[in-house]
Amino acid sequence: MKHSIFEPGIKQGLFERVDMLKADTKGRWGKLNVEQMVRHLTEANRMAFAEIPMPDRSNLLTRTLFKWMFLHNIKPPGRDKGNIKTFPEVDVVQLGSVVDDLETEQKRYKAIIERLLAAPKLHPAHTVFGKMTREDWGLLAYAHADYHLTQFGV
Repeated sequence: MKHSIFEPGIKQGLFERVDMLKADTKGRWGKLNVEQMVRHLTEANRMAFAEIPMPDRSNLLTRTLFKWMFLHNIKPPGRDKGNIKTFPEVDVVQLGSVVDDLETEQKRYKAIIERLLAAPKLHPAHTVFGKMTREDWGLLAYAHADYHLTQFGV
């Protein structure tokens, strides 16, 4: 279902789901532990501020169909089996990123969401989806969080 972090109540719902995570919460698929997953969400949201240099990986298919599917939170095949690969720049496992305890990572995630909500303007492009509006970033922030929170059963 299509939702945006800019919709009333959506932020609170995401924060409640993030708060349901425990240090021993296991993912249903993938290689991330719970702390790494929350850090990954934080890092991915930093792309909206152009804080992580990302090359243009877009093509006609990713800028149209894939973008529409992801921003509308339509579940592509393989989504529930972890068959969607992340970008190397935000792959906290491959990067060997040192993560903090879950509470610290949860606070960091909430802080980046608050920054997104307060930002009047965000980066005009995404590495795969091409041109992005503030509204597009809001849809993506929700869809990405929903994917990973579902991965961890919350």
